[in-house]
Amino acid sequence: MDLWCKKLYRFLDGELESGDEEHFRLHLALCRACASGLHDAMQLEMLSVQALCGAVAHNDAPPPPSSLRQPFRFTLPRGRWRQALGAVLAMGLGALAAFMTGDGFRPGDAWRADASARELEARIAYPAADRYLPYVPVRTGPGAGGALATEPPVPLRTLAALEERGDLHGIAAAYLVRGELRQAADFLSRSAPSADRDSDRAVVAMAAGDFRGALTLLEGVLRQAPDHPQALWNRALALRAMGRPLQAAEAFEAVARRGEPGWSEEAGIRARALRQGGHFLK
Repeated sequence: MDLWCKKLYRFLDGELESGDEEHFRLHLALCRACASGLHDAMQLEMLSVQALCGAVAHNDAPPPPSSLRQPFRFTLPRGRWRQALGAVLAMGLGALAAFMTGDGFRPGDAWRADASARELEARIAYPAADRYLPYVPVRTGPGAGGALATEPPVPLRTLAALEERGDLHGIAAAYLVRGELRQAADFLSRSAPSADRDSDRAVVAMAAGDFRGALTLLEGVLRQAPDHPQALWNRALALRAMGRPLQAAEAFEAVARRGEPGWSEEAGIRARALRQGGHFLK
């Protein structure tokens, strides 16, 4: 039993902080003991409902012998645990069952392998999430910084497999492609320091409106790796947002010269639009 196992009932009672709740869902998909505990809690709930219905229907029946009344003792916390349990069932048990039965790992589920367009303007410095797709901006309405409206949630089973492999940057990238910034920032903070990680931290900063902080991160990346493709792209976005179109155009032209399929063509279009005083899909 590890530290997370001890939090099962706090999870069922809805007492975990949002970040801990997300981590516990990942733990639940990997821990057979907690999955069994969840199953036991569900069974106890069903038995209690059946017992209550039976008591209403047969309220004149004699009580059972004391020897059968309490064969074991299992204390379940009261409060909001049924609501939390319902959320687990709605969001994760199908994926959990697939994981427990040993189905193959399909990483494309995490990084939108079948998508026909991208909804994030920035580039993600995780190879599986950086496949070129045409940019189609999405308006999410009030609450900027939330998940993209058209994106399904990250599959729980896939997240659990990535966590087991220690691929925290991969989990962060899965959240980033969906615009789920809080979760992405959390897993990036736990990832090993690297230029790629800092480039993606800059993506989170830009999405939160902190363009100056993003630019500082990106320039730090480019001091380490002057040809870092994602940092060059994202630096151009930050410069454009800060009202520095000519510098942004130069940054996009640096991307265009790299000859990356798709990315270079789009970078060239963006650079020309900036030099002509226009805006590209903004």
